[in-house]
Amino acid sequence: TSAAAMGASSNLRRVLFRYCLHSGSSRGVRFFMQREIVPFARDHPNISIDLAVRPGRHPTMLAEFATGAPPRLISLRNATPAHILHFLHRCRDMSGYRVSKFSQDDMGQTPSVQGEWMPFQQLDQPHEVIHACATAAGPRYNE
Repeated sequence: TSAAAMGASSNLRRVLFRYCLHSGSSRGVRFFMQREIVPFARDHPNISIDLAVRPGRHPTMLAEFATGAPPRLISLRNATPAHILHFLHRCRDMSGYRVSKFSQDDMGQTPSVQGEWMPFQQLDQPHEVIHACATAAGPRYNE
């Protein structure tokens, strides 16, 4: 589900469309401006939509976010109105920050109190329990 459908406010604050009045690569953007932009603007009053004519240049969409994330520049060269609407919805639903992958370095440095899990562990047989004792010098394990 999208953030707008869940009632959350969108982080997208401003969208700037730059396009050419005559070039073929801006044809989809011009069609989008004529037919699709008014319903989108009516449904999303908190998003400012600006238009800028750039003669002889390929069309672009610049999305600015309220989170302080860097603006996202999307090329709309030869894009259809459906693609442009898809890009708008994706920008509306995102926070603006790049997706980052968590690495193993982000894991804690303290070993598990329950012990390390092994895939073929037999829990019905007797096993050793490790008790942790916390001290000012750090954790100490009784064996």
